Amino acid sequence: MKANYLSKTETSKLLEKLTEIPWLSPLTVRKIKSVFKVEIEDIVIYKIDNVILFEKSRLIFPTLMEKYSANIIDSIPYVVVDMGAVPHIVNGADIMRPGIKEVVGRFTKDDIVVVRDEKNKKPIAIGKTLVDSETLKSMSKGKVAENIHYIDDKLWKLMHQLKDLLER
Repeated sequence: MKANYLSKTETSKLLEKLTEIPWLSPLTVRKIKSVFKVEIEDIVIYKIDNVILFEKSRLIFPTLMEKYSANIIDSIPYVVVDMGAVPHIVNGADIMRPGIKEVVGRFTKDDIVVVRDEKNKKPIAIGKTLVDSETLKSMSKGKVAENIHYIDDKLWKLMHQLKDLLER
């Protein structure tokens, strides 16, 4: 594990990359003074103010822990899944078309999408889309998104292990 604060130059480069992600605009519009970075295996964790972002396989996405993502996660397009799909998704299953009840927002292939449960509309997973939102609406079956982060997964547990380090 490697943990450090980014230099001003590294912070500028990261923020430039983040401004290209539309749902991150609530974060990138304010002045960022410091970014804390933790590298573990193939995962990079960024703490920017009180927001935690993961980077894995060149894909940036927020944590599902509301304490560290509330404002950000609410600005990401999402799909609502029926309660029958929830146990499968929180065990790592990908998001399939038959379980989707509602699509909110627009997205293209390879975008980040939040998966919310039908009953409480709580975020239960983050997915990488395999189709765009228009194609999804015309589908009746098939895989819609790859599940890349879900409640109680490896990243969730890692956040709990690093809590003291990230609370600095």
